[in-house]
Amino acid sequence: QHGELLDETIIGHVAVDTPNPERLAHSAEIGRCVTNALDDLSPLERAAFTLRHFEGRSIDEIARTLGLGTSAAKHSVFRAVRKLRLGLAALRSQ
Repeated sequence: QHGELLDETIIGHVAVDTPNPERLAHSAEIGRCVTNALDDLSPLERAAFTLRHFEGRSIDEIARTLGLGTSAAKHSVFRAVRKLRLGLAALRSQ
Protein backbone atom coordinates (compact mmCIF):
# COMPACT_ATOMS: atom_id res chain seq x y z
CA GLN A 1 0.00 0.00 0.00
CA HIS A 2 2.86 2.38 0.77
CA GLY A 3 4.36 1.59 -2.63
CA GLU A 4 1.13 2.58 -4.38
CA LEU A 5 0.98 5.84 -2.44
CA LEU A 6 4.59 6.58 -3.30
CA ASP A 7 3.94 5.81 -6.98
CA GLU A 8 0.91 8.12 -7.00
CA THR A 9 2.92 10.86 -5.30
CA ILE A 10 5.76 10.55 -7.81
CA ILE A 11 3.32 10.50 -10.74
CA GLY A 12 1.59 13.57 -9.30
CA HIS A 13 4.89 15.46 -9.09
CA VAL A 14 5.90 14.43 -12.58
CA ALA A 15 2.52 15.54 -13.92
CA VAL A 16 2.87 18.92 -12.21
CA ASP A 17 6.48 19.39 -13.32
CA THR A 18 5.93 18.29 -16.91
CA PRO A 19 5.13 21.38 -18.95
CA ASN A 20 2.05 21.15 -21.12
CA PRO A 21 1.76 23.05 -24.42
CA GLU A 22 -0.30 25.84 -22.83
CA ARG A 23 2.25 26.30 -20.06
CA LEU A 24 5.12 26.32 -22.57
CA ALA A 25 3.33 28.93 -24.69
CA HIS A 26 2.68 31.08 -21.62
CA SER A 27 6.34 30.84 -20.56
CA ALA A 28 7.45 31.81 -24.07
CA GLU A 29 5.10 34.82 -24.01
CA ILE A 30 6.48 35.92 -20.64
CA GLY A 31 10.01 35.63 -22.03
CA ARG A 32 9.08 37.76 -25.05
CA CYS A 33 7.46 40.41 -22.84
CA VAL A 34 10.49 40.60 -20.55
CA THR A 35 12.88 40.81 -23.51
CA ASN A 36 10.80 43.55 -25.14
CA ALA A 37 10.58 45.49 -21.89
CA LEU A 38 14.36 45.29 -21.41
CA ASP A 39 14.89 46.34 -25.03
CA ASP A 40 12.79 49.46 -24.40
CA LEU A 41 15.27 50.68 -21.78
CA SER A 42 18.06 53.02 -22.75
CA PRO A 43 21.54 51.48 -22.59
CA LEU A 44 22.22 53.45 -19.39
CA GLU A 45 18.97 52.32 -17.75
CA ARG A 46 19.59 48.71 -18.77
CA ALA A 47 23.12 48.80 -17.37
CA ALA A 48 22.00 50.43 -14.11
CA PHE A 49 19.14 47.95 -13.70
CA THR A 50 21.37 44.97 -14.43
CA LEU A 51 24.02 46.11 -11.99
CA ARG A 52 21.46 46.73 -9.25
CA HIS A 53 19.04 43.84 -9.63
CA PHE A 54 21.08 41.08 -11.24
CA GLU A 55 24.50 41.77 -9.76
CA GLY A 56 23.36 43.25 -6.44
CA ARG A 57 25.55 46.34 -6.69
CA SER A 58 25.01 49.35 -4.46
CA ILE A 59 24.04 52.74 -5.89
CA ASP A 60 27.56 54.00 -5.14
CA GLU A 61 29.08 51.08 -7.06
CA ILE A 62 26.72 51.67 -9.97
CA ALA A 63 27.65 55.35 -10.02
CA ARG A 64 31.37 54.56 -10.09
CA THR A 65 30.98 51.83 -12.72
CA LEU A 66 28.91 54.00 -15.04
CA GLY A 67 30.76 57.25 -14.35
CA LEU A 68 27.71 58.94 -12.83
CA GLY A 69 26.91 60.81 -9.67
CA THR A 70 24.97 58.85 -7.08
CA SER A 71 21.80 60.82 -7.76
CA ALA A 72 21.99 60.09 -11.50
CA ALA A 73 22.65 56.40 -10.82
CA LYS A 74 19.67 56.21 -8.47
CA HIS A 75 17.42 57.92 -11.03
CA SER A 76 18.62 55.57 -13.80
CA VAL A 77 17.67 52.54 -11.72
CA PHE A 78 14.34 54.13 -10.77
CA ARG A 79 13.49 54.97 -14.41
CA ALA A 80 14.38 51.44 -15.50
CA VAL A 81 12.16 49.87 -12.84
CA ARG A 82 9.29 52.21 -13.70
CA LYS A 83 9.57 51.42 -17.43
CA LEU A 84 9.78 47.68 -16.76
CA ARG A 85 6.70 47.79 -14.53
CA LEU A 86 4.76 49.59 -17.23
CA GLY A 87 6.04 47.26 -19.93
CA LEU A 88 5.16 44.16 -17.93
CA ALA A 89 1.80 45.38 -16.58
CA ALA A 90 -0.09 43.25 -19.11
CA LEU A 91 1.37 40.09 -17.56
CA ARG A 92 -0.30 40.81 -14.23
CA SER A 93 -3.76 40.51 -15.76
CA GLN A 94 -3.04 37.06 -17.20
